[in-house]
Amino acid sequence: MGAVKYWEDLAQAPVRRFGPVVFDEALLDRLLDLMGEKHPVHDSDSFAHGTDRRRRIVPGGFIHSITSGWVVQHGSPAAIVGMRRMSWDFVRPLYPDTPFWFTTATDRSAPIDDRLGLIDTTRRVFDEHDRTYAIGRMSVVLLRHAAVPAAEAATPTAIPTGRAQ
Repeated sequence: MGAVKYWEDLAQAPVRRFGPVVFDEALLDRLLDLMGEKHPVHDSDSFAHGTDRRRRIVPGGFIHSITSGWVVQHGSPAAIVGMRRMSWDFVRPLYPDTPFWFTTATDRSAPIDDRLGLIDTTRRVFDEHDRTYAIGRMSVVLLRHAAVPAAEAATPTAIPTGRAQ
């Protein structure tokens, strides 16, 4: 895991690409049991098939969670202190065991004060043929370098690019 990213590191960052990621059947079963989100379209292949899905699908909230976790695990955690808003458009169903990639782009950034800054991002989840599964828009509040001790803030950090495809 890389060094923590602060507002200044992400305010003008290039698009970051990650993947491939696979949300496998076993993970889906564990999370459905843990979270209790056992809607039939997520839990039953036969129900999902009857709705126009090939089989059960990964819940949208899980897509957000695994992409965020992937960034932290394979890139760097961000010094997020709060989320202002988040919305997702789910364009196509994501099936378990399907490799996917995603990008995170900084759309807008603005300092709030000497301690905090606001970052608006767009995350796009897509397959190997660049077909979109989901688009997430998030607005988060991050610590600025000025809010951390001088020795820690002076350490340069690189923008993660994730694993190559």
